Amino acid sequence: MVPSPADDDSADTPAHPRATDGSVATLSEEELYAIVRVATEDAVLGALGTLMLVGIGIVLAAWGAALLLSATPLPAAIGVVLVLFGAYLALSSLRMIPPVREWV
Repeated sequence: MVPSPADDDSADTPAHPRATDGSVATLSEEELYAIVRVATEDAVLGALGTLMLVGIGIVLAAWGAALLLSATPLPAAIGVVLVLFGAYLALSSLRMIPPVREWV
């Protein structure tokens, strides 16, 4: 006779995950649903926030490029700042360069 997985304490299955203290962790269906819901909501909001910041960075860089094409020096200087800030915002949102909080 083959023992069932419920009889085997050493079984580490998705239905009976092993906790860090060696006991079998039991989550109710409601607890598991709440954990998955919060994780999914966090992932969706993170993706939308990243897209929004990249979009804002692109718009700022485009405005800065338009100001760079002006003939007067003050709008051109503002354009340089906008292009640099827009590029930084988009690239740091995509984690291609480190954010400022990691520089300090």
